[in-house]
Amino acid sequence: MNTELLVERLKQLGWSYTADQPDGLLEDSSKNNVSYSEFLYTLLSKEIEYKEAIELEKRIKKSRLPYVKTIHDFDFSFQPSLDQKRINEALTGRYIHHGENIILLGPPGVGKTYLAISMAFEALTQGHTALFITANDFISECRKANKEGLIQRIIKRYCRPDILIMDEIGYFSFDELSAPTLFQIISKRYEQGAMILTSNKSYVEWGKIFGDDVLATAMLDRIVHHSTTFNIKGDSYRLREKKKAGLQPANIR
Repeated sequence: MNTELLVERLKQLGWSYTADQPDGLLEDSSKNNVSYSEFLYTLLSKEIEYKEAIELEKRIKKSRLPYVKTIHDFDFSFQPSLDQKRINEALTGRYIHHGENIILLGPPGVGKTYLAISMAFEALTQGHTALFITANDFISECRKANKEGLIQRIIKRYCRPDILIMDEIGYFSFDELSAPTLFQIISKRYEQGAMILTSNKSYVEWGKIFGDDVLATAMLDRIVHHSTTFNIKGDSYRLREKKKAGLQPANIR
């Protein structure tokens, strides 16, 4: 058969990966005396793997993750307060299907953002959608959207993905616009969409973060109801690296 005609038909099916390399696939099949069924299975598998890789790339881009990390590089030995079995359970993604939340609490530098990103990335590889934003960027987005009369669009945007990841809650105070906007998002996502939140503040301090004890209590009531909290009490990874590099005296914590 004329391979040009084969390529044309493959492109009509949208099989771009196979269409780009029919000669190689046919040659490998012929050399190894592959059966028709095995050849067809290989063809389908490679095309599916290619399409899945493209879709994963799209989901990663849309998620706005600041970087990609996997849990395999996380140093659990440096953070003994973390239960690796509980982390591995979170990585299964069951919390997503149940609309539950993961809260990572602890001082700066203990790996909260790393864990949040690695959990989000694992979910992306499982086919879920995600959206990452820092609390400070969220506050800025709300102010800009409000000036343009688009605050409802912000609410819809952050209610849409399977997982919403909000990082660094507590470093900046929410204002009279961003606090109730976040509350609306949390309320709409309650028992419907999962969230991963990181904070350097304990729950009792959230009233100060949002400038309203009643609002903070209402938020926490919905967030914590179906959630898993990881309270990380170890030292800072960044400080450890500085010590290794001789940039920080070893006795300073």
